[in-house]
Amino acid sequence: MLDRLRSSKLGEFVDAGTSAAIFRIFVAFFMLYGHGWGKLMSVFGGEFQFLDPLGIGPTASLILAAFAEAICSLLIIAGFWTRLASLILTINMAVAVFFVHLPGGDWFGDMELPVLYLLSFIVIFLLGPGKYSIDKS
Repeated sequence: MLDRLRSSKLGEFVDAGTSAAIFRIFVAFFMLYGHGWGKLMSVFGGEFQFLDPLGIGPTASLILAAFAEAICSLLIIAGFWTRLASLILTINMAVAVFFVHLPGGDWFGDMELPVLYLLSFIVIFLLGPGKYSIDKS
């Protein structure tokens, strides 16, 4: 057992597909719960006050962010169109990091969570949906 804990081979310790599924579900759930749900409710409630980092207007910016953070998170949780949804969320988080946090001078304060999400969605894109998903191949 101790040798398995020290092993550098993922397959010796746990199934990689299961690990990818657990990671995918939890990251997407936290994005949905902490960020997407509130934006989605703002859209449905007609409250369109939001940042406009790309110059497309606050309404369009909020709708795109709500779509990415709520709808794409739900798709990732279900494991349906996982790579496309994670690509959309990667772009969304890249906008947050490079067009909101960095220009605002927020190097290590509030920027660590968007960077963590950005890297997590890149990993989900690369790993795919994992074992327990609609996309399972």
